Amino acid sequence: MTVGERVRAVVAQTFNIPVEAVDDATTPAAVAAWDSLGQLALVNALEQEFAIEFVLEDIARMNSVREIRSIVETRDAVHH
Repeated sequence: MTVGERVRAVVAQTFNIPVEAVDDATTPAAVAAWDSLGQLALVNALEQEFAIEFVLEDIARMNSVREIRSIVETRDAVHH
């Protein structure tokens, strides 16, 4: 699985939506459960999935699946 596929799977699982409904353009506005608490759950799930820890600036930038994938790829590259 690519990083993008893994990110989409985590988003879908966290918000209990079909993975087919998640793409790079998916934003909090499109997902009812993606509120501030949902964001925390998503960050936690992503940290577990990728075994990385996000800094506050990363979390603040997580406003779309595309941005999350970009952040994860950057963090992942730092750890490997």
